[in-house]
Amino acid sequence: MVIADGFSSARLRYGESAAGDGLNSKNIEKTPAQELPVHALSPGLHLRQGGINAVHVQMLIDASGHSELPPILVRKDGWRVIDGLHRLEAAKLRGDHSIKARFVDCTDAEALVLAMKANSSHGLPLSKTDRVSGAERVLSAHPEWSDRALASVTGLSAKTIASLRDRSAGGTPSGGKRLGRDGKLRSVTAGEGRRRAAEYINAHPNATLREVARETGVSLGTVHDVSARLRRGISPERNGLRGPGARLAVHPADRVADAAPVAGRVDAPDTDGTPLRCGNPTGVPSAWEVVAAKVANDPCIRYTEGGKEFLQWMALHATDPGGWQELVNAIPTHWLSVIAPIAESVSKEWSLFAERLRSRQEAV
Repeated sequence: MVIADGFSSARLRYGESAAGDGLNSKNIEKTPAQELPVHALSPGLHLRQGGINAVHVQMLIDASGHSELPPILVRKDGWRVIDGLHRLEAAKLRGDHSIKARFVDCTDAEALVLAMKANSSHGLPLSKTDRVSGAERVLSAHPEWSDRALASVTGLSAKTIASLRDRSAGGTPSGGKRLGRDGKLRSVTAGEGRRRAAEYINAHPNATLREVARETGVSLGTVHDVSARLRRGISPERNGLRGPGARLAVHPADRVADAAPVAGRVDAPDTDGTPLRCGNPTGVPSAWEVVAAKVANDPCIRYTEGGKEFLQWMALHATDPGGWQELVNAIPTHWLSVIAPIAESVSKEWSLFAERLRSRQEAV
């Protein structure tokens, strides 16, 4: 893929980019935008079965009266829109003759991945039906990508991707290996990921769970389970057998810090087919600061009163979810029985918040 200002790169191909930043969108965002004639642009990808959403277009028109909308993404070949059809429609209805855009020189498959990834981070979310349809197209183009890699691009859970792969004739790569989000090829044999994590923990007993997950390409939830099994002296695999030398000493502080579950998250399978205890659908540790800027740039949030209140509330409550670790020992023992139930009550509220969001998503 080559971005029109000359930024080129094999790095934009999956092995190094979609694994982490999804077609290196940060580099795309750094390229200068230019004014393109509205009449010269055409739809490139049809991700939405329902077509253009008139309500969202009107919201963009209203928002554009207060602030400039982000540039759209356009394929250099044929000037077809990759991301921003609603913004383009809003420009047409406003009577604009041009719209700010960034060119991207890419293949059809790359444009599809970029469109799916862009939609999962901003704008009007695709319906689940549309995301499934898009995921099937991405899976068809890249059967060698791991379930979690595809999940990170499509906004679906790895479990859903695995189900789609099972139903797809060409969904299983030859050689028994898949390409992970970090660009590494790994075996998909059942239990392979757990054995890999156990080997790393044995070799690096002081490593945090996040480090183990990052270095082995295994989900954080699975690493947590493997670590717990090793501490109990049993096999890292889910067969309950004791393994020689399986027990090892770990630092409880590291384990607690890295193993804290994200409230309300649904279970999702690892690449080796085992279920998670906790973790988000993409297997990437959830952190508000990672997505805050993208959420804040969404006109549907940025230019509505409720959206602004949501951003302020999240900045106050979700910026440092692990901050309690530095304060837990500061609480006197005679207050523990009072503070613990309060913390439990807060966690239940967050769980309810997550469930309400999932219910809305499923309804859409």
